[in-house]
Amino acid sequence: MFIYIGGVPASGKTTVIKLLEKKALREKIKVEKMIGLPILCDLADVKTEDELRKLSEERRKKLRPLMYGIIRSRMRQKPDTLWIFDGHFCYFDLDGRKFGVRPIQSWDRELMIGIVVLTAQPKTILKRREKDERIDRKLDIDFIREEIKKETRIAQSQASKLKKPIKFIVNEDGNANMSAKEILHLIKKWKRRL
Repeated sequence: MFIYIGGVPASGKTTVIKLLEKKALREKIKVEKMIGLPILCDLADVKTEDELRKLSEERRKKLRPLMYGIIRSRMRQKPDTLWIFDGHFCYFDLDGRKFGVRPIQSWDRELMIGIVVLTAQPKTILKRREKDERIDRKLDIDFIREEIKKETRIAQSQASKLKKPIKFIVNEDGNANMSAKEILHLIKKWKRRL
């Protein structure tokens, strides 16, 4: 089973997930993080995240079904693990004109326990992006607002289609520890429903 944690780049997913992993370990909950990015890099035969982001959205979109197949295979190898997916519900090209949507997988309904979307104020996200050399997105507050809207809309739509619980967590600066704690609480709650 897995929980999907989405959010636009610089919403704080990676930081919160690292804290969540530590908290889950302390509570003897077996978790493992799953990120599609390194798998996509291998499939695209590129070495870095930057190289992958420079590829067109069309090329990356063609590789995603293969990536999802690899992800499903890895999950089958560890069925007693709660997987924490670190991802996005929409993927933009670097110029921000074209975007793709995370497709619902055939195994989502069976294995997903819920969706968490991390968000923050557009100004906070802009500030984080300005500091992070890895993020090569447009540094434009209006574009960030549009990204947040699309991410939110798609996450809500997928939660509705899959009949899965969804929680939006505001992750402003200094909130990462509380955000991880809240997600751990949700995991326990959602697992009890199974």
